[in-house]
Amino acid sequence: MSQLRSFDMPTRTARDRKSLRDVVVGASIGTTLEWFDFGLYGILAALVFPHVFFPDSSSATGLMASLAIFGIGLAARPLGAVLFANFGDRVGRRPILVITLSLMGAASLGIAVLPGYESIGLAAPVLLMVLRMVQGFSLGGESSAAQVMVIEYAEPRNRGFMGSLVNVGSPLGQVMITLSVVCVRAVVGEAAFESWAWRVLFAAGALMAVAGFVIRRRVDETPVYKQAVEVGAKTRMPMLEVVRRQPREIMRLAVIGASGTAVNYVVYTYSVSYITKNLGMSSEVSFWLLFVLSAVGVALVPVGGWLADRIGRKPVVFLDLGVGLVGICVYFPLLDTMSWPLMLVGMLLTVGVHWLGFGAWGAFIAEPFPTATRYSGHAATYTLTNLVAGAPAPLIAAYALEATGTTWSLTFLLALVYVLGIVCAIRSRETLGVSFHPHDREKKQTEEVQELR
Repeated sequence: MSQLRSFDMPTRTARDRKSLRDVVVGASIGTTLEWFDFGLYGILAALVFPHVFFPDSSSATGLMASLAIFGIGLAARPLGAVLFANFGDRVGRRPILVITLSLMGAASLGIAVLPGYESIGLAAPVLLMVLRMVQGFSLGGESSAAQVMVIEYAEPRNRGFMGSLVNVGSPLGQVMITLSVVCVRAVVGEAAFESWAWRVLFAAGALMAVAGFVIRRRVDETPVYKQAVEVGAKTRMPMLEVVRRQPREIMRLAVIGASGTAVNYVVYTYSVSYITKNLGMSSEVSFWLLFVLSAVGVALVPVGGWLADRIGRKPVVFLDLGVGLVGICVYFPLLDTMSWPLMLVGMLLTVGVHWLGFGAWGAFIAEPFPTATRYSGHAATYTLTNLVAGAPAPLIAAYALEATGTTWSLTFLLALVYVLGIVCAIRSRETLGVSFHPHDREKKQTEEVQELR
């Protein structure tokens, strides 16, 4: 274990505090832009892409094909996570943050200028799939790099809160997506939006990525990682090392995160189609519901991080899972009322409470791993969660409703995932206040890992 040591932050100076601010701003802004570019596809997959890239298919088949490509983007995340995590644990977190944002911006620009099926035929959906894979590849490395960098810069007493500031990028990106889609549709009209104006949003995302690139180039490497390099506390294959040493912890954490991830993608991606096509309501209703939900998330994510620093990571996670289990059981019945206040209640009981747990999530899945494999451990957990629960969720939702004619089949599956998450959370360990210092972390971590096995 001598090569897998971790370090606490040394005594802070004014320069260290300024560096922390720069890191938080750079990581948060960049992550928000990444989620904007990546998440924009989710909404357009239900509203625009079926007839742009699959015009010869039925509405149901076109929707499922479009959502399948959405899932391919998530499925590409493990490859990006493995590659970037190995480099991130070996050469540093900072270079990865610059590379991933550049890739996301390039892929978004590619989607913005990609011709439709009527212009280039089958090449259109094929190229869309490739660009979506690049987006997923980029996000696979981005999420963990930003989280780990901020948490390693933060003091032990506020790692949860500082990590949550990066996670704010997810709901904030959704707020930006919803506002931009609604505003552009209002200005140019629905027909023009579905014809060409949707491309403007991807082009704007690419331009914002350039701004994020400039900010991230000024960010310095974490002192914790620098100290690890100085004493040679690195491993040649960090991803293989962490999977070999802590496989059950990775699996346990991934299952805990699966419920929130699945319900998040069902609400943000599939529910847009369900509200418009199955309930016959205006798409503006779903847009504004998601806008309010995301705006609440921007406020709740930091609260979750703050609570995690006060009462522990596990209590916040249990709150997320417990309320979410109740929420998913009433979610579709509340949507079926077609009363937007009740529909919003259903969303708040599921994704709303998930935002609270999401605030604690960054620290909860970073702290169990030592510095030499922290990026890899975080990436393996986060990506496995999205691969298993995020990628197939919208597609399974569409198929379940098409095959059974009822939403209760989907509700049962999601409730089962919540129950499994609660079981794994009971078996997980509390990481509040865990030391990164080599003299007391190494022995304690070895004992905890063996106990969990």
